[in-house]
Amino acid sequence: MSVLTVTPHAPAAASGPAPAALSRRLPSYAVVGASCTVAYLVLFWALSAILPSMAANTLAMLTTAIANTAANRRFTFGVTGRAGAVRDHLGGLIAFLIGLAISTLSLAVLPSGSSATAELIAVILANGLASAIRFALLQGWVFNPRLRSATH
Repeated sequence: MSVLTVTPHAPAAASGPAPAALSRRLPSYAVVGASCTVAYLVLFWALSAILPSMAANTLAMLTTAIANTAANRRFTFGVTGRAGAVRDHLGGLIAFLIGLAISTLSLAVLPSGSSATAELIAVILANGLASAIRFALLQGWVFNPRLRSATH
């Protein structure tokens, strides 16, 4: 059994050409995303036993979105320290709200009384779409070197 480790990358401003930076960032983003997705699914499953599915979804997503932004900030985009942390987390919050809207819509279109399995499948598919959108936002806006240097 091998152990996969994630190490921080160079800061966003020093990451080089876009294709090279993208190829370095995607594996780290995938590890962080997979870890947060598993945590989200466990939380959603546990919370949906005691809360309505919409409330369980919101609480599980909010909890894991904060951890996701912090982990991506450090490991995927190589940003450390407190400088810009509030801006980064606000950007992560916007990405969270988009993901929440997608997953809430996926639950809303399910027929009333759908099984827990159907709900899990719906949120897994929705989170796949939300993850792609989140990466695009983090890469192109939140951790974009040109935008970061303009605000620091």
